[in-house]
Amino acid sequence: MKLHPASEKLFQADEGVEKAKKAAFRLLSGRAYTRWEILEKLKARGFIGPVIDETIVALEELRLIDDADFARRFVQEKIRLRPMGRPMLKKELKRRGISDPELVEEVLDYAFTEVDSEELALGLLRGRKSRYSSLDRQKALSRMYGFLRRRGFSGSDARSAVERAWAEFTNEEEQ
Repeated sequence: MKLHPASEKLFQADEGVEKAKKAAFRLLSGRAYTRWEILEKLKARGFIGPVIDETIVALEELRLIDDADFARRFVQEKIRLRPMGRPMLKKELKRRGISDPELVEEVLDYAFTEVDSEELALGLLRGRKSRYSSLDRQKALSRMYGFLRRRGFSGSDARSAVERAWAEFTNEEEQ
């Protein structure tokens, strides 16, 4: 029985594409990657453009790479495990190849409707209380504020969280 040429192509495996898929599967078995990250990893391993493109299309069809899903999970995980402000999360997503501004804004808007960034900042400071309790007020406030700003919290959220944290820390010491 003779197969139609289009059907026949389904059974012909391009060795380069198969190797690229295996490399991508190995990468994806460790953690999720964005489309751009997979592309860069495959380039670094010496695969060429058409092979990479075909591999990425196959991975997207299998839903093994999905930038929107990656962005949502990444932001949720960061907020939960290593809290940071919106600008820092935006920068982290861009660094991982999520450059669609609408997607980034949508993901961040959704994440921050569930989370109060000032409370997030305050929680971080509570966890670091011992670092500030022995310092004088001005030095402690300055360090707390600097820490939160480096984590990407807005000036107003950082300022409010620092004031609330200092009030809590000094009230606890007085009791």
